[in-house]
Amino acid sequence: MPGRRAIASSAAARTEIELESNRAREDLRRRIGELALAGAEKILQREVNAATHRDIVESLVKQI
Repeated sequence: MPGRRAIASSAAARTEIELESNRAREDLRRRIGELALAGAEKILQREVNAATHRDIVESLVKQI
């Protein structure tokens, strides 16, 4: 029956669109995270001097 094939095809198309949409969202989240990290690194490179850097590292070592 052509009607059933059309419905199945439509459902498959919706599923494919949903999968692609989810992939695009995940890619966008990943890219936003990378940009946020890059921005934070640039800020820290400008604002953290050697003494502050040492304090941060020492604090992290204590937490481990």
